[in-house]
Amino acid sequence: MSYLYRHGLLVSRKQPYLDWANSLAENDTALSDELSRANRSLYLVPEVDGEPDLDDLVEEFWADIFEHELGAWMLAPKTWPQTRTREMFDDWFDVELNESVMDLTPEEPLTQADVDVEDLQEMMGHCASCGLDIDDQEGRMVGFKLNHRERYEPFEGRVMPLFFDEADDAPAVLALVTAKDSEAAKRGDDVVVRVCSSRCEKAMRSAIPKALRRLSRQKPRLDDLETDES
Repeated sequence: MSYLYRHGLLVSRKQPYLDWANSLAENDTALSDELSRANRSLYLVPEVDGEPDLDDLVEEFWADIFEHELGAWMLAPKTWPQTRTREMFDDWFDVELNESVMDLTPEEPLTQADVDVEDLQEMMGHCASCGLDIDDQEGRMVGFKLNHRERYEPFEGRVMPLFFDEADDAPAVLALVTAKDSEAAKRGDDVVVRVCSSRCEKAMRSAIPKALRRLSRQKPRLDDLETDES
């Protein structure tokens, strides 16, 4: 167990947020109050000296929280309310203060950056096709070009899972979305996976575009995404 020098802000979405989310024609998934409450967000903020004041903490961080909550439902900023104020934030969200935050599993990754490092190590250490362990000097990278690359901007430089089967227990293949200013992206390799052989490369060149198209159907924020093999 480890004490974190943070306070927690537990955010619940109110009816105006639900009305906005359910008004988006491009997102056909309804957001119910039950679903929203089951997926509330906890934001960690710096610990303050003395007694923390909820209103002061919200005043400092409401704009960042507002943007994250909007992006959690719909990535495209054009779909967000363009004028956002503290008064509007209070109408859309309830915030509760957790003064003490404890980490019961300090040995596990704590931040998204920690998870990204582990995912990258996993991706680089195994063949995307057959799962064989790959040493640093072995294997090869296989790249794919994306149309509408901007829709993957939140994943740039990070590993994301791709599924070849719609079953709930289907295994995932880890793929890296290259940074847009990287040499790989300049070559047209917007998404890359690592394989151990030419046979596995051939399998991935067939499977990865299909997995990306399936992803575009499952994620409204990635509608109409198309892929081309590099």
